[in-house]
Amino acid sequence: MPEVGPLTTWYANVVPLPYPGRSLVLFTAADTMLSVVASGRSLRTTIPVFQRRVPILLLRLGLPGAWIQARADNLADVYIARAGAQTLDRTVLGTMTDASYQIWAEAEAVGTFDELDLDRVEDRLAQVPLGALRSERSSLGSPADAVAELARA
Repeated sequence: MPEVGPLTTWYANVVPLPYPGRSLVLFTAADTMLSVVASGRSLRTTIPVFQRRVPILLLRLGLPGAWIQARADNLADVYIARAGAQTLDRTVLGTMTDASYQIWAEAEAVGTFDELDLDRVEDRLAQVPLGALRSERSSLGSPADAVAELARA
């Protein structure tokens, strides 16, 4: 698994939604637990959406433009693995499982797929406390904090 810099290794998993025939693909960065979502259920169709959404999320998190551009330029070369099948990292798996429940609950609360705001979903996931993971993944408390720490390094 190549890991050459920040936000270069991501895991993906399909999250079924409470709407018939609707799913999201959840992408989670191994180094920060930052998550991005894309409508669909296959990597082939959602990777281009993922590549567009990452810099937009980083911009919403207030990170420096040059750092965001460097990450955006590297998105064609990121390593994306299917969660569970290609990772034994319990932290990643646990984070993605929790995120899946949160996504499903938010989708159920809004009632229809058209009302589900993917930016809001990502923003909420970026603020979830890392809790006991703090010492391993970041000296700070959330994926947003962890990615901000990487941008300062």
